[in-house]
Amino acid sequence: MDLFRIWVGRSLVVGLALMGPLATTGFAQHEPVYPVYDGFHVTEDGLHVIAFAYFSHNFEPVTVPPGPDNRFLTGAEDRQQPTRFLPGHNRYQCVMVMGEDFEGGLRWHLEHADVASGTSEDMLQYNWELESGSVRQILRDVDLAAAPRGVCLNRAPTVRFLGLRNGPDGAPPEVRVEVGAELKLFGSVRDEGLPRAGELTSRWRSLTGPGEVIFSAPDEPRTLATFDTAGSYELELWASDGEREGIGRVVVTATGE
Repeated sequence: MDLFRIWVGRSLVVGLALMGPLATTGFAQHEPVYPVYDGFHVTEDGLHVIAFAYFSHNFEPVTVPPGPDNRFLTGAEDRQQPTRFLPGHNRYQCVMVMGEDFEGGLRWHLEHADVASGTSEDMLQYNWELESGSVRQILRDVDLAAAPRGVCLNRAPTVRFLGLRNGPDGAPPEVRVEVGAELKLFGSVRDEGLPRAGELTSRWRSLTGPGEVIFSAPDEPRTLATFDTAGSYELELWASDGEREGIGRVVVTATGE
């Protein structure tokens, strides 16, 4: 396995790539992109919260601007849906709040590489109802009362650390490193691409600790961190899409002199 990093105007992603046949075939950008319906949730007030995803067979991000090849077939064609499509299956990329009278039938149409596809019209069948974990994901920063109806919502960037798991009750992950040694921090910042005119940025900083922390690339999700004094540190990776902010934190124990 090898590490890869993708920088696309609105997305900074660090992940793992499998070495093998795929790594030698080049980065094709002429494969289909399929819209996917994630499902729905009905709130206690009767509002419908629906979520769309997409699946791209391309090895690099592709762009499909709003228009005939990227539109909704009912009502407004442009509902602030994604226009930059990352490789693979990307869930909850368009979360909408609909009124109590929503009856389904809202289809997202995509065409790329001469393949056209659309999502299901039967949106409110029981088998599309989202389970509790997915509901937490789509509602994590949604103000239901203030959210505009019928458009994809701008949600805060998602910040994660590859290879690290949170502690009990969501506590930050913990790692250890020797004083003076370089700690590899593989951050991941993901965003659905809203606002479309915005720019996705990130920044590392040290929140607490007895000494100084030097980041090799403080404005990138992937960085090396060096500690000059033994002790416990809390580091933060901050991200912004120009309107919303997301953060992730990691606790580092530096040992030695």
